[in-house]
Amino acid sequence: MAEKRLRGEVRNDKLQNVAASLFLKKGYEGVTVDMIVEQAGGSKSTVYSEFGGKCGLFISSIARLCRESNEPLSRIDYAGLSFEQSLKKLAFHILKQITTRRSVELHRLVIGESANCPELGEAWYIHGPARTTAVIQDLLEKHSENLRGVRVPVGRVAVLLHDALTGDVLNRLVAGAGKPYSNAELEDIASAVVDIVLGNALGNRIALNCPPASLREYRK
Repeated sequence: MAEKRLRGEVRNDKLQNVAASLFLKKGYEGVTVDMIVEQAGGSKSTVYSEFGGKCGLFISSIARLCRESNEPLSRIDYAGLSFEQSLKKLAFHILKQITTRRSVELHRLVIGESANCPELGEAWYIHGPARTTAVIQDLLEKHSENLRGVRVPVGRVAVLLHDALTGDVLNRLVAGAGKPYSNAELEDIASAVVDIVLGNALGNRIALNCPPASLREYRK
């Protein structure tokens, strides 16, 4: 029984991986269940029994892409870093995550295809932006002693940080307006966003300026 379940999981993983790549390349309308099965193996009946059809597999594969994109954020090493430096390191890695080619293609796909598959937008938000925001909130809560006296709820601070980080950067890339960002540019954006958002939340009670030399450590 366990072996059969494992085979099913492996089969479904392959279907999701193949489907994700095809959807990113061709869009929702440009992909058929036959095309997915031809590359992934299995059968059309499996797609319908396991995912409810093409739309269900589409949603599942996009949610999977979002989870895979966010997963490295939970493994960031903050050893030896201050509260502000930790936030800036996380901010930098979030920016690195959302500016990859695959991430930009994913955002374009979700924007263009949500009308064809209404549940897509909700799945993308839950496993994408909402999960990234939760990672920020988790780090803030681990440093709650640094946020004493802050009137804004920690969850709201996390949302503000997330939106300030991703808004303009992602909009430019999704629209194709401008060249890709360098690490140095992303480091500057990460540092500025944390300084402004956190500085205002704390009423500018602490200095949030990180020595430029230490910014290179965020890439690790």
